[in-house]
Amino acid sequence: MKSSKKIITSHHKNKRCNTRTIIITNMKKRAIFIIMCAIITIMASCGAFKQCDDVGTSFYNCLKSQDYDNALQFLDDEAIKATPREIWLDGFKEKDRKLGLLLSVQRQDFESNTKDNVTRLAIKYKNHYTNGIAYERLEFIERMGSFKITFYQYNEDSTLVE
Repeated sequence: MKSSKKIITSHHKNKRCNTRTIIITNMKKRAIFIIMCAIITIMASCGAFKQCDDVGTSFYNCLKSQDYDNALQFLDDEAIKATPREIWLDGFKEKDRKLGLLLSVQRQDFESNTKDNVTRLAIKYKNHYTNGIAYERLEFIERMGSFKITFYQYNEDSTLVE
């Protein structure tokens, strides 16, 4: 009688062990899935950041050489509709009159979000001009696989550029 009790207990322990193994295996699968999703998200963000960084660099190169017409090619169509071309051009010229020539562009920070399959990214800059420093922000939107600038903001006070 004693031996049959041991067999039942032993069998019960094996079942518990198998259940734990299954739970641990499922947890490992979930963890791997979550990690893979995170890696894919990070890689996508890095790719988006690289594209936006390239657009921002080209945009600032145009501003640096005061080629404002070419700078407009980096703006999203919706940004041009919301703020007419002439106002953008006047704004670039006014900034140059106030701050002087753009000497250097220094990236500070970026943020990204995707909502309803639309990726938006913002990059903050600390730019040096002949008459001082300006804190600037470019916001980008992805349309048909490429990024365009939807918003441009600058201020001499870093706390006002968010």
